[in-house]
Amino acid sequence: MKKLLAKALMLAVVFGVSTAASFAKDYADLPKDHWAYKQIQILTDFNVVVGYPDGNYRPDQNVTRAEFATMVIKAFEQQKADIKKPAKFSDVKEGDWFYGMVQRAVMFDLLKGYPDGHFDPYGTVSRGHVIATTVNALTTETISNQKAVEILENSYSDYQQIPDWLIIAAGKAEILGLVVKEPGEETVINANRPATRAELAAFLVKMLEQAKLNPNAKLREAMSPRTAEGIIIPNTTLEGYIATIPAGTVIPIMVLNKEITSQRTKVGEQFLSKLPKNLVTKEKYLLLVENDALTGKIADVKVGRLFIRNGEVMMETQTITTDRNQTAAFCGDAIGGYRPEGFWKTLYLKIIKGHRIQIKEGDILNLKLKKPVRIDLTNGMILE
Repeated sequence: MKKLLAKALMLAVVFGVSTAASFAKDYADLPKDHWAYKQIQILTDFNVVVGYPDGNYRPDQNVTRAEFATMVIKAFEQQKADIKKPAKFSDVKEGDWFYGMVQRAVMFDLLKGYPDGHFDPYGTVSRGHVIATTVNALTTETISNQKAVEILENSYSDYQQIPDWLIIAAGKAEILGLVVKEPGEETVINANRPATRAELAAFLVKMLEQAKLNPNAKLREAMSPRTAEGIIIPNTTLEGYIATIPAGTVIPIMVLNKEITSQRTKVGEQFLSKLPKNLVTKEKYLLLVENDALTGKIADVKVGRLFIRNGEVMMETQTITTDRNQTAAFCGDAIGGYRPEGFWKTLYLKIIKGHRIQIKEGDILNLKLKKPVRIDLTNGMILE
């Protein structure tokens, strides 16, 4: 299935079809200027959230606790984790569609049941419970109840309505910048209000980014970076499960255009390429996958003219479509030109100018990144 998808992506690129337009999920009720549009798109790409058969996402609709448990486990890609010791709830039976997801969410200390022994799978999940789950996914520093109250008192006008059981978690969430605030509600935490589907997407993206840096002990044991052989990118930095390829890094790319020349190619034409090999860290953690497709444009062309100047073509990449069907920003410059061999050839081209550039399909160029690229090593997700 993955090979088939990779081929489909490559065909879309080769025939000039925008990968972003071809594979991004558009919801009828989710305009691009919606405050949570980006987060919903990210989680849709990774099948963490899904829309409805009528083509809508329903961003303002509430979510049940069973649905939330499912989203959280899918976000961490732990759908197949072994359930070692099932928790017993009076309202969660083995035949229920949500049984496995609820059990895994409890097993990883992400959600909890109630003191009387029920889970309330059909009840709506509150923003307070979402905040608690977000913090439960992390390893955090201890703070006192008094410190948490001080933080919340200075941040929210409705801090007195925060339940006692949530005070410390909410304080930690505020310190870490994990609290999602809808436009117009920046001064209230709304701990007791049911969370909407839009808010959940925003919370989950924040949770994932922090959890890749400092997951709780059980998640750390379950998650592991992808590994592979490939071209080592030695200057990559690691922080938890997040790798950063810094700006200025040079990586090889393979040209997919049939021909690019200094004499006929025009500025603005589409530039197509792909990664010829896997890119890995020195620890062999997989960064980007062979055949990941890059799209961009011809940024500059200088025609080769006898006795005046040598030809030059500058290509610019703008996006990459990964093996996870994610299209993300990937900005870099590649210059195609004559690479002289030996002293006399170099000297000749400096004196007798006029060399013409011709780049063919399959040629390897060096791409210099203009911006850093951050990658989640556990699933290949590019973090923007």
